[in-house]
Amino acid sequence: MENNQIFSRNKKMIYIALTSVIFVLLVIFRASFGIIFVAGNLVTIMFIVFLSKSAKQHRSLSLLSKLSKIVYGLFVLTFFIIEGYILYQLHATSKFEPKEIDSVIILGAGLKGEIPSITLETRLKTGVAFLKENPEIPVIVSGGQGPGETITEAAAMGKYLQDHGISEHRIHYEDRSTSTYENLTYSKNILKQLDLEKSTVLIITSDYHLVRANIIADQLGIKNFGLSAESPFIIKINYFIREYFAIIKTMVEIR
Repeated sequence: MENNQIFSRNKKMIYIALTSVIFVLLVIFRASFGIIFVAGNLVTIMFIVFLSKSAKQHRSLSLLSKLSKIVYGLFVLTFFIIEGYILYQLHATSKFEPKEIDSVIILGAGLKGEIPSITLETRLKTGVAFLKENPEIPVIVSGGQGPGETITEAAAMGKYLQDHGISEHRIHYEDRSTSTYENLTYSKNILKQLDLEKSTVLIITSDYHLVRANIIADQLGIKNFGLSAESPFIIKINYFIREYFAIIKTMVEIR
């Protein structure tokens, strides 16, 4: 009896500790995707443990307990498979020689008014470095205008490139898109106008986003390589987690 009481007390302490961890993470990092993901997993694990204990006393819950373990196990398995795939493809798609590239597409991210966000600035810095080393290659800046943005992302990106030494005549603007799919679809139309439809394109975007962009480009028939912009650590972790769901959504839509 005493052992059961100790076990019960320890179990309550574990639940309280986990709940406290979730609360502290939400306070420090707010409701970012990564924190919600961690919190959701902790809550799910606690629920599965509770269900497993309850199933020992109520046989009617046995099937539900087993099913919850199977579903969660499949989720964990697919999560690590897809994250592994992202990391592998991120390395593989970045293997190219500059002489193989005919054109560049830089994908947009958010603006604060008309100022590039940290994420967008990392993409633009990466683009500037490549374009300066390869001055004959044209570039498409791709991004429409979203909430809280006073100009289109493409306009802000074009200004940034010019301010950092990229000639205006090299820059072409895709300023209607609101998603990665639209980024690449509308940019493909510009490639046609430039008689570069069959060219090899270098897609420049954030490290966490590159693989999904390559998947969509492949689906659209764009021959492509990728060049990733290094994201800050916290942003990288958060969005690498999000990409698990985004890639599943992309694959479902492609099918």
